[in-house]
Amino acid sequence: MHRIALAAGMLALLFGTAPSASAAGSTPAPGPSTTARAAVAEAQAETSKTEVVWELDPYYSDVDVNVPLTDKPIPTIRSKNEATIYRDLITGSLVPRYMLLEASVYPMPVLGTYLKGHSPWLYQQGEISHTGVNVIESATAGFQEPWALSAFFGNIANLEIPGDTSKVSNLGYTGYLLSAGAQHIKDNVLIQDKWYEAEWKIKGDLDYPDEHLSWSFRVGGKFNANPYITDVMYFGIHRSNLDFNAPFLSWLNNSDVDLQVQFSQHGGRPVYEELEFGKKYPFANKGYSLTLDIGFIWESPYEYSGPLRTDNKSSLTLVFRPSLEF
Repeated sequence: MHRIALAAGMLALLFGTAPSASAAGSTPAPGPSTTARAAVAEAQAETSKTEVVWELDPYYSDVDVNVPLTDKPIPTIRSKNEATIYRDLITGSLVPRYMLLEASVYPMPVLGTYLKGHSPWLYQQGEISHTGVNVIESATAGFQEPWALSAFFGNIANLEIPGDTSKVSNLGYTGYLLSAGAQHIKDNVLIQDKWYEAEWKIKGDLDYPDEHLSWSFRVGGKFNANPYITDVMYFGIHRSNLDFNAPFLSWLNNSDVDLQVQFSQHGGRPVYEELEFGKKYPFANKGYSLTLDIGFIWESPYEYSGPLRTDNKSSLTLVFRPSLEF
């Protein structure tokens, strides 16, 4: 089966923002959000202070409780070299000094399940004739659950570029993430499934007026109570860079990559693969960048078994997402 996913990119153009990693078909990654990072940065001088923060987004909305586990101040990593930042974040990460509790919900995927279940006529109107593409399905693809409860245990570090005087607060995280929920989404249909997920991850952001760099590396496993949903092990890589000072056609600086791979826990059979490459074309005088992501999502029929396996052939979704990024 071959499909083309366009709707997420068109939705981004309408709203004037780039799709998040989750919106772009990646598995949601609960944990420290942008809002949570800002709150933690403001509380650096009071490391014993508990913070409650929230973030609203069409694809990923959450409320977080940030709880420092020690009285030690947040360390600072001063470097622009990514390898140095990754190394220093990992150093000493075996003993968590910080906890974040999060409740998250994914509005667009929830809306997709509601429309398919309660307004099938409206859902069918999203189909593009003779293409096999449903705009609503494409816009809500990539989320395997409608909500999640998560607990992050790990370490935090301030990230600074030597010589920078903008006083922008950027944070990096390394640690363990535990997530759980009670429902699963398949083709915009809610399925009862008590699941839990455990992973180790390293993530961070460098957000300056003229440059934005974000990354996330994670490895873990997902376990399902529903016997017809395959338990998987997975790893994921995400890196995105936007540099307004780089040459217009620079590929190294203005680019992004997303790789997600899942294997069945029994037998090691690949069941899900996602690979996307993106190119950014910044307009410094206007403060935004045109972004084009191209890639594919491959899904094996062995993701499911029994009554949940609706196709005995693998499916390939071609991804083409134009968007704007500020």
